[in-house]
Amino acid sequence: MIHVFIVNPTVCERGLSQKLRDTLAEFDNLDHYVFTTRHPGHEKELVELLCHFFDKEEIRFYCCGGSGTMRNMLAGFTDLSHAEVAFVPYGSSDFLKVFTDDQEFFRDIRSMVYGEVIYVDYIKTNLGVALNSVSFGVDTETLRVGKKLRDLGFGIKTFPYEMASVYAALMAPNRSYDFSIDDEKYNNTKTTMLYMGNGDMLGGRYNFGINGCVDDGLVSYLLIENKSPAQRINILSYAKKRKLGLLEKQIKQGSATRMKCRRSNGALFYVNLDGELYSTYELTAEVVHQGLKFVLPRRGCNA
Repeated sequence: MIHVFIVNPTVCERGLSQKLRDTLAEFDNLDHYVFTTRHPGHEKELVELLCHFFDKEEIRFYCCGGSGTMRNMLAGFTDLSHAEVAFVPYGSSDFLKVFTDDQEFFRDIRSMVYGEVIYVDYIKTNLGVALNSVSFGVDTETLRVGKKLRDLGFGIKTFPYEMASVYAALMAPNRSYDFSIDDEKYNNTKTTMLYMGNGDMLGGRYNFGINGCVDDGLVSYLLIENKSPAQRINILSYAKKRKLGLLEKQIKQGSATRMKCRRSNGALFYVNLDGELYSTYELTAEVVHQGLKFVLPRRGCNA
């Protein structure tokens, strides 16, 4: 097997690529490569190139970065059923919180190289693949404003997102959507937010999911309808404390396999796909059951 490490230097610690090369050199007969991305979307290009070049070989790709790095890496595969991926987290990594809150364990390279391969679900959409979540509404306004704040040079890593979350909760409009969740249909529904998650976390701090299982062919969904700014702030505070279940009369939660959505007036809208904004006139999303080989670190590995 060939082990390929793709490092996103914008979110990883300085000098990580060289540290990886030094660590991997200590392994006996480990066929490996370390690549550093040069521009946004480079992960996709590297995966496409390497899958073509090593088309007869087994390859494991290690995402060294955040959720966006993983999303871009997965976009490079023509057939995810043949992919094997590992997540070495730097930056946002909501999906891994299904397994543990101790992200450091996934940074132990020896444990990852000798890790256990499991099969996990992912979300296939008309906009691309999401490993963790798909959402729209207040959350997309949070992303849009947060990006503007980062572009203005705010240096504290979590500050732009925290400020943007408050702004979106206060200012984002409730828009009308027509959508279906499995066989249940909603027409002209004033929507604050609709979330569909393979994992349970969003934005590193909000617990919107109820499932906690990434291999059962289901995702969690959260529907928040027509809420005022004060109600939104309250819902976010409960989500942060992982206590959304106490608000069952204010929200709708459940499990599903597919979703389809459009604006009631046919207008363009934004979708959050694992932390990246996309614009579309229609969203379709469905779960692919155990469609991806995913590496978990092996505890106590001294191999």
